[in-house]
Amino acid sequence: MNDSAQSEIRRLAEGIRHSLALEDDRISAEVRADAASLLERADDRLDLGEDFTVVAFAGSTGSGKSSLFNAVAGLDIARVGVRRPTTSRPTACVWGDGGTEILDWLSVPPRSRTWRESALDGDDQRRLHGLILLDLPDHDSTAVEHRVESDRLVGLVDVVFWVVDPQKYADFSLHSEYLTKLAENSANMVVVLNQVDKLSLEEQKAAAAHLRQLLNEDGLTDTEVRLSSAVTREGIPEIRSILADTLDSKQAAAERLLSDMQAMARRIRGELGEPVATPDELPGAAHLMETMSEAAGVEAVAQTVHDDYIRRAYRRTGYPLLAWMQRNAPDPLGAKHGDNRDELVRASVPATSKTQSSQVRLMAHDLITESVSTLPRPWQAAAAEAERTSTNQLADTLDSAVTAVDIERRTPGWWSLANVLQVIFFLATIIGALGLIVVAALELATPGAMPWWTWAATIGVLVLGILGSVITSVSARNARNKGADEAAAAVDADLRSAVAHAAQSSYLQPVNAVIATHRDAYQRLA
Repeated sequence: MNDSAQSEIRRLAEGIRHSLALEDDRISAEVRADAASLLERADDRLDLGEDFTVVAFAGSTGSGKSSLFNAVAGLDIARVGVRRPTTSRPTACVWGDGGTEILDWLSVPPRSRTWRESALDGDDQRRLHGLILLDLPDHDSTAVEHRVESDRLVGLVDVVFWVVDPQKYADFSLHSEYLTKLAENSANMVVVLNQVDKLSLEEQKAAAAHLRQLLNEDGLTDTEVRLSSAVTREGIPEIRSILADTLDSKQAAAERLLSDMQAMARRIRGELGEPVATPDELPGAAHLMETMSEAAGVEAVAQTVHDDYIRRAYRRTGYPLLAWMQRNAPDPLGAKHGDNRDELVRASVPATSKTQSSQVRLMAHDLITESVSTLPRPWQAAAAEAERTSTNQLADTLDSAVTAVDIERRTPGWWSLANVLQVIFFLATIIGALGLIVVAALELATPGAMPWWTWAATIGVLVLGILGSVITSVSARNARNKGADEAAAAVDADLRSAVAHAAQSSYLQPVNAVIATHRDAYQRLA
């Protein structure tokens, strides 16, 4: 067998086995049984190797199938029925040595086996070495066991030659019950219009064209149509040539197994349904993350970080007198909490309210329902169960997401510079004010005693202190606001990222796992 064909067969077989390992309700019992049977048949056929190719002549009562079989074999092997029904056992003709193992696998009785070549044949049959040709019981026999045996072998052989006659080639049951259902094996089938000796040349052309049209409607576009007559031997050399070409390629068994695997993969994919996007991949996911962030208290934490930054920065960079007066102002985090991250978070995170939890649950439910709405009911039920598990853990999920974030309490370097400047300018203001008082007092005590430059110096120091304090305070205030906004924005982004990660990896993960399992099963059969 072709390596690529074998590789694809094994890949699909692995995908089918994976599907069979899913919960029982994921695939119907009928498909499950058919898939298991196909896997067993594929393993058996691959183990038997490619030394022999099995071709079956199948047909309805009176189609001349057995006569055609004998004509192709060149021996009077198959029993030609005078009365219907004939035998329920298949007849086998083998070209070359061996073939016993595969005949045993096909359950062909030993008394129904014939080895074709003899010393009298010379090299006449050499091109057909490796062929096992079967004459099957009539598929439309009135005996149930005949139909069962015919159907069984049609499902096992590598190539099927459907033999039809001019009277019944358009029979509805033949096309609806057999040919249409084997459309996936159209490349491994040949339809032979037999007994054409009963038709004129024009009738043969018309019947062949009509049969071709019917086969196209059945989906058998790759199936060859041949005309034959066991009486006149018309078409027999061509049939033998097709058989010889099939043997030369050594691809018939692989092609049949591959087409069967592909057909089963399509059946299972049809039951699985198309893969769907996970809830976090839908447009509504962003709104859910926003709602979860609100429920987790992200805005409250960010505001607390903002207020804490402003308070600490003001104590270091504000006007010294005013900063000292606010030393006992309320600490947004509580002065006793210090710098401990866990205490910082827990002190500022409000408890998730029932309203917020309900809102998150409702929104998540709608999103999950939208995500799995096109999946079969068993998969929807599995997603619903996973959702219930996540919902029960919602509070813990949000709490863990927030408390896992490392919140840095920033202390920028400019605080120290601003503090030094504030102290300098504050002292300058004090010195200037005191100097001005002293100069004024001395001037009142001794008019004209103080030179003009003393007035200028004291007033200059006072103005410098005041202007410096104003400029430094305004600049520090702007820097404090900017720094607080940046700190709050950074914490807000980190917390929202943590909530989103928790939503995807924890809250939505059970549902995503169900969807991922479905998607994996589907893609293995692609």
